[in-house]
Amino acid sequence: MTLFPRLRVSAYVICADGDGRLLLSRWIGYEDGPQWSLAGGGLDPVEDPRQGALREVFEETGYVVELDALLGVDTEHFVSHRHVPGGYDGVDVHAVRIVYRGHVVGGELTHEVGGTSDLAAWLTREELAAEPAVSLVKAGLTLYDDGDGVPVAPHEPRPALPGGVRVEQRVAAYGTGPDGDTAGALLVHGADPADAVRAEFRTQHGRDVTVGRPRDASSSVEPLGDDAVRWTVRLDYDVS
Repeated sequence: MTLFPRLRVSAYVICADGDGRLLLSRWIGYEDGPQWSLAGGGLDPVEDPRQGALREVFEETGYVVELDALLGVDTEHFVSHRHVPGGYDGVDVHAVRIVYRGHVVGGELTHEVGGTSDLAAWLTREELAAEPAVSLVKAGLTLYDDGDGVPVAPHEPRPALPGGVRVEQRVAAYGTGPDGDTAGALLVHGADPADAVRAEFRTQHGRDVTVGRPRDASSSVEPLGDDAVRWTVRLDYDVS
């Protein structure tokens, strides 16, 4: 079987109101029908994760939000038989999902039209438990319940690319220990970032480490010529 490798980096925000209800977006789904998801989605080319998270939440829910903390990163590696390019038997998907905690500062609840979601709503956990939901919801709420996360610094939006520019997309994962030692590398397709950091510490420093929650998710853009750029999303972890 010949598979087309596809890297998808996305960002999501978990917001709760004063009654503990969660802001969610309903993905339109496939044959199984709609399913609830965290508000957020795939990054646009060269977008910073923070920028993409805020844009996606506004598009799917109508709310303007501010980010409070980076909660964690969830990854999934699977084979899909949807949107398969010609000449391939399937798509080898490497999904890297960055999850933030945030709060609403403006806007009003508005359903997305013509996108990949059709409803937005504030749901209690009890209401959510009775509804179909994608696996990211459980993974994201586990991160949400696991602590306050790492505060997020404000970020200036990066301008969109002009048309016709080719984007080479990559993800890198690095870890820093209490003594300042750092190790990391670009992710091999399908690799888990925390596993990659552990392997690089073993290779570069000759010791095993425990990888904690990520402390930063950022991105950089490097020109490769007149019609191409290299866009790298970097995940930084604390290790012990």
